[in-house]
Amino acid sequence: MKFSRLLQLVLSLASLSPLGLPVFAQFQRVGISDSIPIGKLETMNDALQIADPAPRSDLLKRLGIDANIAEAATAPRFSHDIVIQPLHTHSGKLYGIVSLPCGIQDQAFLYLLDESGTDTWHIVDSVALDCFHETPTYRLLSLAPGEDSVFVQHAHLGHGSGEVEDKATVYTIRNDRMHEVLSTVDYLSRQEPTYSAPPLEQKSSFLQISSRIIEETRITSQNGFPLRAERRIWRWQTTQADFSATAFRAIRQ
Repeated sequence: MKFSRLLQLVLSLASLSPLGLPVFAQFQRVGISDSIPIGKLETMNDALQIADPAPRSDLLKRLGIDANIAEAATAPRFSHDIVIQPLHTHSGKLYGIVSLPCGIQDQAFLYLLDESGTDTWHIVDSVALDCFHETPTYRLLSLAPGEDSVFVQHAHLGHGSGEVEDKATVYTIRNDRMHEVLSTVDYLSRQEPTYSAPPLEQKSSFLQISSRIIEETRITSQNGFPLRAERRIWRWQTTQADFSATAFRAIRQ
């Protein structure tokens, strides 16, 4: 009898947290199961990070994203890869960018959000990014004070027998559209037809060295060993409203 009472006391204490709450209450899931309202960009982004798949997908659909794409992108394994962030333009108008991870048909997506009313957003333009080789990435560049552009890298460009290409692209926003102002191959793997040697690989990295100048460094290697390094400069051309590049020059050690 004494043992039975002692056991009951131990079980009773074990079921309580330090705050006097049942232990199971400490492990209740934190998340959003209700509909996410369309509102401030930062608020929608924060809600997406902790919401259940259903309200996540619902929000994307209400913003104007295709239902099949929204549902594929909000599968549990992609939950941390959906981002909404503000994008500023030279005119002072604020846009939003929605990025979705590689999902349906091996594509990732960037969507441009326009504000049709106070904190009321809808999709006005989009870019599909192929994911055959690598996962595309993007970041915002400031090409002038108060003006953001979208810099995409590792978007698949094409592939064939013994060859794979990815590209880097800079988009600026004009008239509610994403305009391509810089595009170049940032990865190339080419296999000789005889397959007698490992493929040659070229990889580019990019550094913004001033508001309107981007430096590209390209490394050519084979079987992991660097063969040569080259560099060129991309400069903004105001008249053409895009970037133009110099020729590659060898980097001497």
